[in-house]
Amino acid sequence: MHLPLALLSLLTLPQDTTQLVPPAELTHAKLGERLKSLDTAHDHALVLPLGRSREGLEVLAVRLSDGDPPPGRPAILLVANVDGPHVFSSTLALYVAEELARRFAAGDEPARALLAETTLYVVPRVNVDAAESRFATPLFENETSGRGVDNDRDGRTSEDGPADVDGDGQVLTMRWEDPEGEWIPDPTDARALVKADAAKGQTGRYKVAVESRDSDGDEEAGEDPAHDTRLNASFPHEWQEHAPDAGLFPLDEPEARALADFVLLHPDIALVVTYGVLDNLVEKPKGSGGDAGGGAPGARIPRSGPMEADAKLLEELGRRYVEATKSKVAGRGSDKGSFQAWAYQHRGLLSLAIAPWDIPTEAEKKEGEKKKEGAETPPEKAEGEKEAPPADPKQEKPEKEKQEKKDEPKPSDDAKRLAWCDSAGEGQRFRAWQASEHPELGPVEIGGFVPFTRYEPPAAKATEIAGQQLEFLLGLGPTLPRVAVSELTAKDLGGGLVEVRAAITNAALLPLQTAAGRRAQQIRPARVRLLHPEGAEVIAGATQELVRDLEGSGGRQEFRWLVKSVPGAEMALEVDTDNAGVARKIVEVE
Repeated sequence: MHLPLALLSLLTLPQDTTQLVPPAELTHAKLGERLKSLDTAHDHALVLPLGRSREGLEVLAVRLSDGDPPPGRPAILLVANVDGPHVFSSTLALYVAEELARRFAAGDEPARALLAETTLYVVPRVNVDAAESRFATPLFENETSGRGVDNDRDGRTSEDGPADVDGDGQVLTMRWEDPEGEWIPDPTDARALVKADAAKGQTGRYKVAVESRDSDGDEEAGEDPAHDTRLNASFPHEWQEHAPDAGLFPLDEPEARALADFVLLHPDIALVVTYGVLDNLVEKPKGSGGDAGGGAPGARIPRSGPMEADAKLLEELGRRYVEATKSKVAGRGSDKGSFQAWAYQHRGLLSLAIAPWDIPTEAEKKEGEKKKEGAETPPEKAEGEKEAPPADPKQEKPEKEKQEKKDEPKPSDDAKRLAWCDSAGEGQRFRAWQASEHPELGPVEIGGFVPFTRYEPPAAKATEIAGQQLEFLLGLGPTLPRVAVSELTAKDLGGGLVEVRAAITNAALLPLQTAAGRRAQQIRPARVRLLHPEGAEVIAGATQELVRDLEGSGGRQEFRWLVKSVPGAEMALEVDTDNAGVARKIVEVE
C-alpha cells in the first residue's frame, strides 16, 4: 500500500511545536545552519544572502511563500537583532520562520492562508558582529561595531573599552565616589542609582561607567571603546552627524547597507516589523501634525514621528497587538537614525517597532494574591442593622497627611525592576555592589544588572512570547492592501458607442500608500488599464491611469470611459501594483 506523498509528509513531520533556541546557544554558525536546514527541508522556504559584515560574517534572510511569489503579491519584512545585544529577538524571528514553515507543511489553515496570499521575508540577525559578544568571554552587552573613533581626542583610539576589571567573567557597571559625580542611591532601594536632583537639595555622590579601564590616565573609564557605531543609529533618517555611535556617514556599516539594499530591491514589501528595543505599538503614537490626510507630494522633508493618518493606523494595530500579547513593554531609546524610522520616513512603509520583553516595572503577584483580589465580600448585616452612610469621596484628607504623601520618594524604574526580580525569584539578574580595587581609579564598586537580563525573559515566558508574536504576525496578512476590481460594466449606447464604468476597491485595513509613502513618492502607484479589442478606440477617458490614493477599509475609486467599439466586443480592466496585488476582470458589452 502506497500513501500519497502529501499524507506521508504529514506523518513524518514532528507534531509538536518548534522549540525556541535559547539566546545563549544561537551563535552565528548555528543560526546559519538552522536557516539552511529550513531551506533544505521545505520547498516553501528559500535562504537569501544579504551581504557580509565588516568582520566577514554573512547576513542571511529566509523567504517563506507558497511557491514563487507572483508579481504584486504583498510581502511582510520581519527584521530582528538590529540592536547588538538583542540576541533574544533573533531567537524569536527564527522561531517564527521555523514554526510557520512547519505549520504550513502540516496543513495548518492560518499558515497556509498567510503564505498563499503574502510573502514573508525574515532577517533574524542584522547586527551579526555585535551580537557575537553574547557568546564571548567576558560576557558584556556590546551595542557597537565598525570603526573606532578617538572619542576623547587624545590621539589614541580604543584604549578605554569595556573590561572585566574584577575577573568574574562579566562586564557590569562601576561606580566610584567623586565630588563631580552626578549619581546617588535611589532613596527607595539603595541598589538602584538615580541622578541627583539639585532642586531637591540632592548632591551627587558617584560617577558611573561601564566596567572598564582608564589606560590613558585621564580619570575617565570606558570613554574610548574599540568600536563606536551603533548599527541602529546609522540609517539616513535624522542621522546624527556628530554622534560617535552614528558612524562616519549614513549606512557606513556593511550590514546597514545590505539591509537597505534589500528593501530597495524588493518593492513587494508592504509592511515592516522589527523586533528590538524600540516600540510604537504599546505606547500610543503621536502624529506629527500637519496634513491630517497626510502626505502632500510637495512636502518632501520628513518630520519626526508618524503623520496623522499613519498614527491612526499604528494605534489600531497597537490595540490588536496589546490584545494579542498583553504586552506592556513600551521600549526605550531614540529612533533617530534607526532602520525603523528610515523604512517609514524615506521609503513610505508602515513600520511596526516591537520590544518583545524588558524586566517589568511591576512586582510579580503571588498566585494567592491574584485570587484574593476582588474576592472579598462585605460581611452580612444583622437583622435590623442600619446601613452605614457611604463615605464622601470629596472629603479632604488632612493637609499634613497630603503633604507627607507628596514628599514620599517615588521609586525609579530600576528600583521597580529590582522589586520584580525579588518577587519573581529572579534575583540572579542583579549582582549586588561589591568593593574592588581598580588598577587606575583606586577603590570602586562593581555590580548592577547582569548582561542581557533586560533583553532575555525567563525560559517559560520566552516560549509564551514566541507563540504570541507568531499569532500576531499571522493576523497581519489580511491587513495588507489588496486591490480588487469590484465593478465593471460596458453599456451599448447605440451608434457604436459603449460606456464603460469601473470601480476598484481595497477592503484591507492598510491603504494603498501610507501618508508618508505619498509624501516620499517611493512606492509605485497602482496602474489601472482599460483593455479593449483591436479596432476599438477610447474617445473619452485615459486608457491608463495611476492611482496613489486608495484608502483601506473599503476605499474606492471609480472610472468612466466612452469607447467607439466593434460588434461583440469584450472589455477588460487590469490593475497592477508592486505590493498590493494584481486584479483583472472581463465584461461583455450589454
